[in-house]
Amino acid sequence: MCHAVIEEKGSPMSANDLFRLAVVDATVLQDRIVTAAGVTVDAVDDRASARALANALIAAVQDHLEQTSNEYDVDLFLEANGRQPAEVASWPVTILAGLRMRRTSADDWRSICDRAVELAVRNIRAASRP
Repeated sequence: MCHAVIEEKGSPMSANDLFRLAVVDATVLQDRIVTAAGVTVDAVDDRASARALANALIAAVQDHLEQTSNEYDVDLFLEANGRQPAEVASWPVTILAGLRMRRTSADDWRSICDRAVELAVRNIRAASRP
């Protein structure tokens, strides 16, 4: 389960707090992915689950933005998040922190996270087939 952003209107969270929450969310989502994929931790290293989550988040967020925003937001999102960084583990964290900064609604947040887990599980299962 993803944690929805909880903040009072008069006291927004700091960027550091948003990134700390995004680290927790990424860890929880990666655990859900590995569990749902039915693979052992030995078979899927942290980088593989982080990469699967990031790629799935890109697809889920892009779909969400196409439905709720405009083409410029989609282009900006893909420009900022579409390339795998050198440190793969930071990739899903950066995407999740960006969603928090956009103040994504709790319902949209859950929908995006659930869709990303579904996509990532499918990709990991496909990659682990002999």
